[in-house]
Amino acid sequence: MATEFEIISHGLTSYHIFFVNMLYRTPHVHKDYEVGIVLSGEMRMVTRGRSIELSQNDFWILNPFQNHEFICRQPALLLLLQISPSFFSSYFPQIENLDFSSDPRLANDDCSALLRSFLLEIAELSFHHPKHFELQAVAKINELFYHILELFPYTIIPEKEKNRNQNKAAQMRRIMNYIDEHYSQKLLLSKIAEAENLTLSYLSHFFKSSFGIPFQTYLLNMRCEKARRLLLLTELPLLDICISCGFSDMKYFNRGFQKQYGYLPRDYRMLFEHEKLTIQQNTMLTTQDILSPNASLAMLSRYLPAKTSE
Repeated sequence: MATEFEIISHGLTSYHIFFVNMLYRTPHVHKDYEVGIVLSGEMRMVTRGRSIELSQNDFWILNPFQNHEFICRQPALLLLLQISPSFFSSYFPQIENLDFSSDPRLANDDCSALLRSFLLEIAELSFHHPKHFELQAVAKINELFYHILELFPYTIIPEKEKNRNQNKAAQMRRIMNYIDEHYSQKLLLSKIAEAENLTLSYLSHFFKSSFGIPFQTYLLNMRCEKARRLLLLTELPLLDICISCGFSDMKYFNRGFQKQYGYLPRDYRMLFEHEKLTIQQNTMLTTQDILSPNASLAMLSRYLPAKTSE
């Protein structure tokens, strides 16, 4: 990927709802609120230095510019709504300063079921496009956020802190871009500090506080993820993958990959060697697969409650 700062196209609606088959998503930020629910599978979300286990029907909300990472052992199906604070700004401007700063997860079964139903209804409207669906979708989104404000603890942050958070996110984006462009080379934190015109000690502290992990751990995770995709989707020799992903030698590659995925690279590839994967499954084995509108409609029929005829 060219960048890990998500550029989300909303058109005229200021929101985007989609299904995604998730296996791994590197640490990233975006300028929208993100609410989501695990429809099937299990996932670990890493954010603000915490590792949070999510299972089926768990619901979460993330703030704009909040760094987060998704990790799954097996592909998990998620339904996500990403929405700009500007969606509400004309009648609820204080949302620009809300911060859901404690546990972003809602594991209460009854409350999660309520929020899940709203998300599925918004998805149904957005993919089926019934007459005047835009008005219905806006109403459902406002109801959803009303219940989120009732169920999730939050704080109100001052304007100066909000601006600092946005500046911090812009710097995180530049750093992530730089790493993504140079991970295959010898990469030192001092080189990034030089590019950002920062001292090495400041950047080291900034990186750990922003991403929740040290720079070397982040870099190793990224290299392992790039290698994993090459192992599964190409027939490149292990040594070529090792070199192309920036590992200094096979010993370092083997040790880092096993720590990340629980298998040596050769064994990991062998797990999938005889699998006859469909195109959809191949896509799932990359970082993430956002379902097409047709696939989303098919998925909706599986998770929406059956409608009884009158």
